[in-house]
Amino acid sequence: MKSVKIFLPVLFFVFTISFAQTKMNMQRVDESALSAGESYPVDARPYLERFDKEHSVEIQKLLSVKSLKKTAWNFKEGDKYTWQAADLRTGKNNGFYQVASTCRAVGTHCIIFVQDSSWVDVNNKVNQTVVDSVKLAFDARTPANPNKGIYDTDVETFGNPSTGYDPKIIILLLDIRDGYKGIGGYVAGYFYSTAETVNNAHIYFLDSNPLPFLKQDGTINNDGLQTGMKTTAHEFQHMIHFNYISPAETFLNESWSLVAEVICGYSLNTQSYYNGETNHYLLDWRRDDNTLVLNDYSRAAKFGLYLYEQYGAPILKNYLANRVNGLTGIENILLNLSPPTDFKTTIGNWWVANYLNDKTVSPGLTKWGYNYSNIIKVTPTTIIDPNVTNANDAVYKLGARYLSFTSGKNFNINFNTSGSPSLKIKAIKTGVSSKVVEDVTPGVNYSVPDFGTTYNNVSFIVYNDNRNEFSQGPFAYSYTSSGTFENKPTEIAYDNTEPTGVYPWSVGDSVAVAFDGFPGTKLDSIKVALRTLSSINGGVWRKATSGSALFGKQLAVPITATGKTYVSGAYPTQWTNWVKVDLRNYNIDASTSFIVSFVIDGAYQSGVSTGPNRIMSTYQPSSNSLTYTTNNGVRKWYNFYVDSATPQDSLIVYLIRAYVSLPTGVNEVIELMPSTFKLAQNYPNPFNPSTVINYQLPVSGHVSLKVYDMLGREVTTLVDEFQNAGTHNSQFSILNSQLSSGIYFYTIRAGNFVQTKKMMLLK
Repeated sequence: MKSVKIFLPVLFFVFTISFAQTKMNMQRVDESALSAGESYPVDARPYLERFDKEHSVEIQKLLSVKSLKKTAWNFKEGDKYTWQAADLRTGKNNGFYQVASTCRAVGTHCIIFVQDSSWVDVNNKVNQTVVDSVKLAFDARTPANPNKGIYDTDVETFGNPSTGYDPKIIILLLDIRDGYKGIGGYVAGYFYSTAETVNNAHIYFLDSNPLPFLKQDGTINNDGLQTGMKTTAHEFQHMIHFNYISPAETFLNESWSLVAEVICGYSLNTQSYYNGETNHYLLDWRRDDNTLVLNDYSRAAKFGLYLYEQYGAPILKNYLANRVNGLTGIENILLNLSPPTDFKTTIGNWWVANYLNDKTVSPGLTKWGYNYSNIIKVTPTTIIDPNVTNANDAVYKLGARYLSFTSGKNFNINFNTSGSPSLKIKAIKTGVSSKVVEDVTPGVNYSVPDFGTTYNNVSFIVYNDNRNEFSQGPFAYSYTSSGTFENKPTEIAYDNTEPTGVYPWSVGDSVAVAFDGFPGTKLDSIKVALRTLSSINGGVWRKATSGSALFGKQLAVPITATGKTYVSGAYPTQWTNWVKVDLRNYNIDASTSFIVSFVIDGAYQSGVSTGPNRIMSTYQPSSNSLTYTTNNGVRKWYNFYVDSATPQDSLIVYLIRAYVSLPTGVNEVIELMPSTFKLAQNYPNPFNPSTVINYQLPVSGHVSLKVYDMLGREVTTLVDEFQNAGTHNSQFSILNSQLSSGIYFYTIRAGNFVQTKKMMLLK
């Protein structure tokens, strides 16, 4: 162990460096090599819809001369052909363009062409090994089944593609013209029905840049190949879906394609986006916003997976076969199940499963959990003090709010839903040996007398389950609760699974977790999951609120954590080497964000119980973890992920937890800081003469909130100041103004987060 004298200068150097969220390569101990990049796949739909809009006349002219329908292409390897692909670049007016390509493989269900300019002899993007791997995955083998390919898996689950063309699917590997410039979002692949007609073939397009399929040394990039095959499973479902329902309802079409990825053995789409936005209209699809549409993909993935796991493949296949679009089609299938069920029951159970995720709570039933092993539960609003008076909130149509009470005794609560029959409430009581889910009646006192004994957590889901509700809301509710308040430390934890490994960072590197503030609290202690029996030194700092530095004021330096047990072999289900560091003597205010960091003080020795220590880690869809190390000669703070094929699902998380408590004698409601930026719909809407705009900030920073008219002219600035992390609101009033009835827009800017919503003034 290094002495304090050596440790302190290292920490001083670390806290003066700037912070940057960057992804890079690294090696995890006892696990395979990791890969990374700074690119990510984005939704192709906005690109295609814009292309349709810009080129509708030209497309119709092109289609009018395409009358030949080939029954069989009879391509063989080496054949040359020029296909038509859509130019998806913003601001381009090129329409369809010609792609000179060569047939590189003919399989049982597919014919694979590669753009000539992407072939290994030209730009080294695709070679024969890549082509053969694509053919193998499509025809014969997936991660889910070594004896069944994507084609058979999708067909058995969803139905058949159209028989209008050659039954073999053309897979064209090309550099999709999507405006990609080496970093950021790119279109990994797409199915486009108009391109089928133009090409007289069942065809979809798979990107060769920047997946990439090949590494610089010419060997296969498995991450790129996995992304390509995941995209293939997704797009082939769209091709099948189009055969049955066209135009399809976007949410369910995408939901089915996201399920296709999972049933073929690829990872579930990023969960964290939905987990931070549960109170949103289920079917919404924000095709004009490439950022917010990620939330829609996340919501669609979890909903589709739940339906598939609960009711099996027939619900997916029968939905398409019945050719009834939207939730009406889902309702028809559910009512004809044996035993029958309905949409309201199903979506209510889904909301419970997203929080509880336990299939054993209801005997003989599996409705409150998933089979998928990496489900991350949604993030509730956590309330320490059970004594709350007339708290107000609102829920959107087919959306849900989660509240979690974590301490106290003799708990009572009463919900007021203003007589709205669409608002429902479920209670989830959890303890060491008992979990119970119950319906809560609005206007009736709900009591948990054994709160604090049998149950240490009581959570509530307030939701709107009426798919036929005319308005999307929001629908207001309020609640008042009471109980005996016990000021016990409350855990702030960003890790949701047990350790999966450690990383052998170099001496002088640092690992850290950034914790959100918990207003009105003091930092009681931290817990750290350690690997060995040695000591490791660290500290606590205020998170910087300005400039580019990560560390602000020093709060507790140095602190020391020493391992207590050593685990050999496989990691146990419950990690045993958790170490507590008591911080009460430092009297640290935990109201605003703070950093807990530890310095690497010796070379890692795998399998040595007394060697230099490391913080254990896992990986999840979201992370507050940072690493200070050197990358390409640049030393700074970095974010990392372990799988570049699905980076948002595999962010590295260090197992450090914080515990906060209220100062003695304080008795107030404390809510956990939000995990994501969010701009809520104004309420009421329409409004006259005033309305309230709520928003949440996961980190402190400068916030701008402005109102604009239909012509984009600024009406007023509601907020223009530095604000702490948390939930905020601002009132917009038209009193003493000359504003007329109509649509207005409000835009928030906070860091890199920008979002706009519209509201209506009715005089």
